Amino acid sequence: MGRIKTFYDELGVERDASVSQIKHAFKEVAKIYHPDKNPPEKQAWAHEQMSRCNFIFETLTHAKTRKEYDDLVAKYESMPANPPIPYGGVVRYPARERNAIVQEYAAVSVEIMSLAGKYTNCRLRMMIGASVGSLAAIIHLIGVFTTLINPYPVVFAFSYFFTLIGGGMTVFAIVDYFGRSEYRRRINELEERRAFLRQRMYEAYAG
Repeated sequence: MGRIKTFYDELGVERDASVSQIKHAFKEVAKIYHPDKNPPEKQAWAHEQMSRCNFIFETLTHAKTRKEYDDLVAKYESMPANPPIPYGGVVRYPARERNAIVQEYAAVSVEIMSLAGKYTNCRLRMMIGASVGSLAAIIHLIGVFTTLINPYPVVFAFSYFFTLIGGGMTVFAIVDYFGRSEYRRRINELEERRAFLRQRMYEAYAG
């Protein structure tokens, strides 16, 4: 097939460009496509182009996705002319289909971030919840059984509130801790789906 138009061409950089060069090129392109730089009648177009540029930037500034993309480009460039694949401008995805791919990719990414937070932060949240809850409970008990904080009714009220907050945080963190295997399984499934969607987006965003 020969050399095809790539994300590097869209940013105006060489294929061996450094991350700093890619970041600089992205900033220059963003000056053209950013919605704030375009009139109201071109906002829809600007948002679409900026979304495209953001995806290109994310792809080329992360080692894993950049290699994934470079391998795909090398594969397509080694094929005979006019391959039956929608790449290099041979066939364009319909706008509706392209938008559906982009929206699903964003939704999957958000779900991965949410589950990853539950998976990785459960022990920290247990520690914080237990610490806050225990300290607040001690202060509350001092208020119940002594007169030390009677002059400070606000402290007594807040100690009760933070006891509940700390206890609730601890319970939810424990639930997340015992659900880690399920979170990991789901994250793996979503990562596979996102990798597939990335391939589709490489093609959908092809010049």
